[in-house]
Amino acid sequence: MTKHPKNADLHLHSTASDGGYSPSELMKKCSRAGLEIVALTDHDTVSGIDEARQAGQELGITVIPGIEFSTTYQGKSIHILGYAFDWKDRALQLMLAEQKELRQERLHTMLDRLAALGLRVTPEQVLRYVDGGSVGRPHLAKALIDAGYVGSVAEAFDRYLAEGKPAYVEKSKELSIKEAINWIHQTGGIAIVAHPLYYDKDEDIKRWVLEWGLDGIEVYHRDHDDQAIARYCALVEEIEREQRKTLYVTGGSDFHHEEYGRVPEPLGVTRLDTGLAEKVARLLK
Repeated sequence: MTKHPKNADLHLHSTASDGGYSPSELMKKCSRAGLEIVALTDHDTVSGIDEARQAGQELGITVIPGIEFSTTYQGKSIHILGYAFDWKDRALQLMLAEQKELRQERLHTMLDRLAALGLRVTPEQVLRYVDGGSVGRPHLAKALIDAGYVGSVAEAFDRYLAEGKPAYVEKSKELSIKEAINWIHQTGGIAIVAHPLYYDKDEDIKRWVLEWGLDGIEVYHRDHDDQAIARYCALVEEIEREQRKTLYVTGGSDFHHEEYGRVPEPLGVTRLDTGLAEKVARLLK
């Protein structure tokens, strides 16, 4: 088997959703880290793709258009990554605009819950961190830091914003997995289940491939240790053998910011084999 350098990262977030750097700033960080193929996969928005691709072109980086859809399956949140699709599709843009409005509604509900706790933050204080895309809890966390209520994003989540905490609000009217996969396919892309270790639904993933056309699995991720990687490599092989279908194997750091994440780390630590990323990059028209 040909060995390739690990100079790719297909899971990155910018300020277009809940990341800490603008798309162009993020691409500069990718360049400094020696990354050659990357994908911008902001949550439920494509607003940062043009800027990222322009910056990538100037820096000599291949930027694959991506997205990370938030979906609901049997009451559980499942994220589906889309790659190499037509992000300028009009119908897709309209659907994402509706999702953006739902995120705005969720923000106001969280602000109301924080106010009931004596923590008063205005929408304007939060939206100043949103770069034209979707508002998320990290933006609210930054506003809480500015107001002096917490000292870090991690503390904001631990005390108020994480699931089960007093200001957490469940997302409403999310797409189903099938709907997300359909949107990605209708716009010419491939659909990948993100960080499957979070869900522990291996048998369901097999069914998503068979019944809904899921194209692959994010095997490599910042939160996947060697045991998890071996588990999902084996799952890919099992599905390919049983269903006689070749799956895409992807991965990335899920980078938002050096201070964000279950295991915060600098960009460039978690990398994907360049050969695996090239298979996705070849889909670009």
